[in-house]
Amino acid sequence: MTATEDFYTFCRAVRARSQEHHQAMDIALERGWWAIASSVLRMELDSMIRVIYLLRNPDVRDCILASCVTGKGFRDGRGRVADRRMIDIAIGHNGWVDAVYRFGNKFVHLTDAHDYAEVDPFQTYEHKDEVIQYLNQYHGGHLSGRPLDDSSTLRDIAAYAPHVLNKITSNLNGYIGHLRGEVAPLDEGLA
Repeated sequence: MTATEDFYTFCRAVRARSQEHHQAMDIALERGWWAIASSVLRMELDSMIRVIYLLRNPDVRDCILASCVTGKGFRDGRGRVADRRMIDIAIGHNGWVDAVYRFGNKFVHLTDAHDYAEVDPFQTYEHKDEVIQYLNQYHGGHLSGRPLDDSSTLRDIAAYAPHVLNKITSNLNGYIGHLRGEVAPLDEGLA
């Protein structure tokens, strides 16, 4: 495949993954699966972080895209690109990325947060103030009622999940558009 074909294949996969995330979020929230809802946010953020990395690293972009679409993962020719490296680049323009990533990790990985039916993990979360600040700042007008505060629970936070997912997806689509402008600026393809 050519670099442009790799790019379109990558974009098709990202969009399919994103569509699944939106469908999964609806079901997770309907059933009260808070860990699944948080994991969905974390996976959508993972897509966005990877697209930002591709934008900021044009020198290895073709190699990474070829590796990714052939099932070898996000590799740049020297080895696997570490998530932390990609996150650090993404945080530069989006301070909220680290907050979503860290909180989502509590649910992607098996942690004490999975005991949420008995103990509310948000009440003991060490970065709770940061999450509250970002949710109030970016999504405070989306839900009726009081703003989030120290007494907010995981259930209170989960109510914001569809709005956070929509924001991540909107940003993701914008970054894909920017990337398309660099990879195939004259191509009117589907990416």
